[in-house]
Parts: sequence; structure tokens; C-alpha cells
Amino acid sequence: MLENFNLTKENMPPGQKSGHWDVFPEDYDKSINSIDNWKTFLRNPLSLGFNDALINYDNSRFSGQHLPNGINAWERRKAHDYQDLIEESISSQDDMNTVATLINIILPICGLDFIKKYSLDSYVGSPQKFSINHKLGSIYCNIHDLSLIYYFWQISRSADMLFETDAPVIAEIGPGYGGLITKAKKRYPKARIILFDLPELSAVQTYYIHNTYPNSRILYLKDLLERGNKVFDEKFDFMILPGWMIDKVPNQYFDLVINIRSMMEMSLEIIDFYFKHINRSVKNNGLFACINRYHKKSHSEEDIIMKHYPFDEFWVPVISQTSLLQNHIHDLILKKQSVKSDFHIRDILKSLPPS
Repeated sequence: MLENFNLTKENMPPGQKSGHWDVFPEDYDKSINSIDNWKTFLRNPLSLGFNDALINYDNSRFSGQHLPNGINAWERRKAHDYQDLIEESISSQDDMNTVATLINIILPICGLDFIKKYSLDSYVGSPQKFSINHKLGSIYCNIHDLSLIYYFWQISRSADMLFETDAPVIAEIGPGYGGLITKAKKRYPKARIILFDLPELSAVQTYYIHNTYPNSRILYLKDLLERGNKVFDEKFDFMILPGWMIDKVPNQYFDLVINIRSMMEMSLEIIDFYFKHINRSVKNNGLFACINRYHKKSHSEEDIIMKHYPFDEFWVPVISQTSLLQNHIHDLILKKQSVKSDFHIRDILKSLPPS
């Protein structure tokens, strides 16, 4: 973890970290070296900002007033205080009600078998758990994992229909701690998967993926720098790279690129950068799952508007709908064509909010 973090941080160009993500302590290497605290990182400040189970603590950063239990979790992280913020078992009635609401939304959509197969399939990081007793069996889940199940169902039902191989190459941009992409590896065991993110998040993914799939072959920035672009032809399970290295990926390489709720947290410049390389690196008939907020004002006061994203003219929609979990999020899954579409995707999306 530490070696890859230091290498990515040393090689990071300016402007990669938006104001939204400028929230990590300067001496993050000290966080990485706090080995015992990683055992419960999904319940302590190490996962603030990319773990919905900590959403009340996360939101206190923006409210500036209400601190759950009087705890400023962001200050704790800066101070390397990694006491658990939440219990392992969900006990508050409000959280129980939220879990029950989510289950009632996604159960008729995804089906019980899908939920049971992909709910909390890894206990790495000691995620918060709640047991839903259903007539067909118990389901262990939490708020964050249920949202991942819903998004993965949207993606996998499209991929199952359109993948032209049983060994797809999949990328996720901004994968958080890696909860969704490990579900993808479970469904597509022959997949080669590349993760693109900031140095701090890459360290988190290294811990989570290595411990979830301990026998997998994982490549890092060091491998790319040592062996060059031929690493993309090698056999691997995961490759964990800093986001700016997407420009090294060959053309027509990915069968699927995923971005869930993080484009909206980037600067316009970084969004343009990623789209430049998504547009060229997805295969014909490949997919792009772009699930993001309709509109968000960035920390630099830029308007980040989903329907204005710089898609090229070769995308056609497979799924386009308001998310059933959050009505300010749009579930958009696109297929790449070899010829220009008759209708530019931005024209198709122009009726989306904001008006």
C-alpha cells in the first residue's frame, strides 16, 4: 500500500484533486501505517467521503453545524484518530428504517437471489451489518452496500446482454473503496479490471481488493512504469492506477467503463480529460455506465451538469432513467457504436434537469 501510494503521489500532476477531494491529511502515509485501524476502516474515519454508512458524519462537513454525537469525524481523520464511528451492528431505528426502505425499493427490481448473492460478499474492513429476515432466508446488508447492489444490477443486466466475451476488460473511475468492482469480479471471474483514482483512494482499494481476493494478481503503477504499455496485454485480475494514467490505455481496449457518483465531484477540466480517453478507449459495442448527479456546484463554483458532459457522437443509450434510489441521480448506460449516431447523445439528454 505505502509503496504504491508514495509512487503515485510523487508522479501526480497538478490539478488532479478537486476541492471536494482535498480532504486527506498531508501525512497520509501515517494513515497507511496504522495497520490495525484498517481492520475496521469501513466504520472509522478512514472511509469518510466514500462510504454511505458514514453519511451523517460525511454531511457534517458541509452543514458546518450538526455533528453526529458531537464528533467531528473529519478532524479525527486529520488527527489520525481512528476510533470507530459506528457499531458493527445497525441498532438505531432511523438506520433500520432506511435499510428497510431500500430493501423494499430494490427487492422487486433486482430480486432476492441477486441481493443475497451480492450483499456484503466481503467482510474486509468490518462493514456495518443488519440482518433482514425474509421468508426465503436472512440477508446481511447495510445502506452503502444496498446502493451498490442496485447500481450493479443496472450495469450487469446491460453487460450480460451486450458483452461479446466471457473475459471482459473493465475499468472503474473513482471506485471508492472497491465495493462495486469486487461484485463485478464475482460475476465475471475472468475479467481484467483496472481502477483509476487519487493516490489516497488507490491505497484504500489496494487494501480492500488484496484482502477480498488474496489470490488475485494485482498490478500497480510500478508495473506500468517498469514494463510500459505491454502490461495491458498481460494476464492480471486487477490493476490499480492513478487516474491520470488512463491516457496510457490502448485504443478500443475496454468492454465496460464505470463511473458512479464521482464525475460530479471533479473539476470540468478533469471531466474533459477522462471523457477524451473514455471516448477513444471503449471498444465498439462496449459500454459506459455513467451514473451521476444532474447538477452540482463544485467547490470552485463550477456548474457540473451531467447532460453537458463531453460525450462524442458514437454513443447510444441502453438505459436512461432517474435513479430509483436518489431522484437527483441519473442512471445512464451507453453503448459505443462504430458509426456516428443519428441523434447526438447530448440532444437525447437535453430534456434532463436543470432546465
